[in-house]
Amino acid sequence: MPVNADKPHLWKQDVALSVDLYNNWFMEFAPIAYRNTRIITAQQLESALVWTANLTNITSTILRQHPSVLPILRMATAPPIARVRVACVILK
Repeated sequence: MPVNADKPHLWKQDVALSVDLYNNWFMEFAPIAYRNTRIITAQQLESALVWTANLTNITSTILRQHPSVLPILRMATAPPIARVRVACVILK
């Protein structure tokens, strides 16, 4: 059911309120979520590097034993932006 489809004079105000609501939510919760995700990702990367001997020993046995290494391997072979993310975690 369209709420304001027939009231274009309200659209600008609705959009502004929506953007403000999102921005407020983002500024409150995003830094915490980013920090927590970065910590978890760094731990996963460290484990992956240990399991694969710094990415020099990637075997089917390792992949079966530690399937969680797959996202790290994908990032390591992905476009440059993903590789930069991996490098930033390694250098931290």
